[in-house]
Amino acid sequence: MIRNKLLYAALIAAMLLFWVLYRGKLSQELLIFVLIFPLFLLISVVRIRHALSAAITHGNKQARKGETYQWILQLTNRSIFSSANATADLEFSNSLDGAVRKLRVSLPIMPRNTQRIRLNFHSATCGVMRLRITRVDFYDPLRLFHRKIRMNASDAVVILPCPIEMPPVCWEPQPRPDADSSEFSKVRAGDDPSEIFDLHLYREGDPISRIHWKLSSKLDTLMVKEYSLPLSAECVLLPDFRQTGGQPESALRIDRMLSCMTTASSMLAQREVSFRTAMFRPGYSIGISDPLKTQEEAVSWMHALVQNEPLPAEEQDAFLTALAELLGGTGQHDRVLLFLPKADPQVTELLLSLPNPERITVFAVCTPAEAKDLPENEEDSFSIIPVLLNDPQLSDDDRDEDDAELFPDDDITELTADLTAEGGDDDA
Repeated sequence: MIRNKLLYAALIAAMLLFWVLYRGKLSQELLIFVLIFPLFLLISVVRIRHALSAAITHGNKQARKGETYQWILQLTNRSIFSSANATADLEFSNSLDGAVRKLRVSLPIMPRNTQRIRLNFHSATCGVMRLRITRVDFYDPLRLFHRKIRMNASDAVVILPCPIEMPPVCWEPQPRPDADSSEFSKVRAGDDPSEIFDLHLYREGDPISRIHWKLSSKLDTLMVKEYSLPLSAECVLLPDFRQTGGQPESALRIDRMLSCMTTASSMLAQREVSFRTAMFRPGYSIGISDPLKTQEEAVSWMHALVQNEPLPAEEQDAFLTALAELLGGTGQHDRVLLFLPKADPQVTELLLSLPNPERITVFAVCTPAEAKDLPENEEDSFSIIPVLLNDPQLSDDDRDEDDAELFPDDDITELTADLTAEGGDDDA
């Protein structure tokens, strides 16, 4: 920009010399034009500054991890002036790692027009992706004058985790022995006489106690009642959102934990096992949701869950205290699924001190080397299932060496190379 001003100053000096050496109307008009023209350039950038507005939108309400999603940067210029040299400074971040990354986009500003720049992103982890435009810089055609606009337009996209393959786990409904459950299967019969599942004609071997005598007398044939199968509504899914170290390791571990929870909730919904979710809120205790039954409810719950940020270090002890209070009572929950981003000796010690620890299943994210140090499952203790960060098909000889490559140093959020720009509708 300084170079352009020096060149223009040299042009004024040349026009002044031309007017001195060649007195006449033409030399005088050229000198006046060269002196006045920068004033028009200054007026144009000042007018653009007061007539420019920005907005950020996206087409998808949510996206899956690894999928490409699109942000649309929209600049509206209501003035009659344009700027072919403009730049927009953007900041984007992921809620799991918290790191803010910067991006600069070059674009033209057309007169009385709306420009749309489409930015294709994809993220290596789930969470909430946020994009914010911080400022727009633009110049006149000769780059003599520069103006900037401070902006704070922003937008967010929820990135859902992807399901993963789970080890064999018993997900079948558990009938309550005291028949207190008010949830019954709609596709399977059971032994709960409090509700009738179906009726069928008497077959040899059917118990006499299940014959529907009133209906049989009306139909003049023996009809047998099929009782309902009560479903346990006390299966609780609880994530541990504590940070496990530096980035990007902590973000990758929490992402893997949430992927495991996605698969677990999907399996429970498919098998008609009603379940609840629990979440620790800093400053409060662990809150438990209403029963979730369908796949749609499970997706809605995950959509809300991934918007939570990892707990700061000062809240980690409070989480362990709240976990002990939640699981300290006997018979509160038939089954508890606890998801950990990393195997923690403090959590292991806490779970062993709880009553009925066998009702607890722990899914711990770990490297192959860490999986070797996990405590073995015992009959009267909680079960712990490793969730590996890398390919479980690797041989034992290769796993320790591969652990060093699990956490790359590059950004876990990437911007794809293709940027497209298009003009919008002219403003009336």
